[in-house]
Amino acid sequence: MTHRFFVAPDSIRGDAVFFSAAQAHQLRAVLRMRAGQEILVLDNRGGEYRVALRDILPDRARGEIIERRAARGEPATQIYLYQALLKADKLEWVLQKGTEVGIAAFTPIHAARAVTHGASQQKFARWMQIVTEAAEQAGRGKIPRLQTLQALDAALAAAQTDGGKIFILWENETAWDLRRALDDAPTQTLHLFVGPEGGWSASEIEMAQAYGARSVTLGPRILRAETAAIVAASAIFFARGEMQRAAE
Repeated sequence: MTHRFFVAPDSIRGDAVFFSAAQAHQLRAVLRMRAGQEILVLDNRGGEYRVALRDILPDRARGEIIERRAARGEPATQIYLYQALLKADKLEWVLQKGTEVGIAAFTPIHAARAVTHGASQQKFARWMQIVTEAAEQAGRGKIPRLQTLQALDAALAAAQTDGGKIFILWENETAWDLRRALDDAPTQTLHLFVGPEGGWSASEIEMAQAYGARSVTLGPRILRAETAAIVAASAIFFARGEMQRAAE
């Protein structure tokens, strides 16, 4: 298994890569790596580097770049997930699995029927750690963006301004399934709104539609909120050919 680490772009200087104290500790004490061993480094801009470790000290580490290439883990289709707040463990699962699948950005949102209504700075720090570690594990070229908690109307307005197509998953939709909606939306930017455990209220669906969102169904089976987000994202990527391994 090749270990992957994201570093800030300014940590790459020429052919040298400098790691933070926390990363040095992980390399030395947790992974027990030694000079000469190789890892993959990602610059969060789409670049991937094969790096040979040179110095691993308790508070810092340095590596040497031996190959540069474009990261292969980023899909062309950009899915921005707006997930209504869920119970902590469920939302963390969505962040982790959504990152692995390929979601580009996460925005937690308020919803009328959500069972939780707040997010502390400590929660955001934990969420960011989950997203970063999942991106490293999955071979992503970029860490998905994690936005601050927003009201539904503000999130819809931002999605409308960004362009692309807005989908809101709704179990009561009968006319538009995801396949048909995708065929009618030849764009690489998709804004996906997923409700809380209790589902969207009728007024929330009306609000979304007023902002240009299309309500879509995932079929006859009722999925849990955390399941719906991952199923929808995976189906979109599959339909767009993003689940195939790229040619070497």
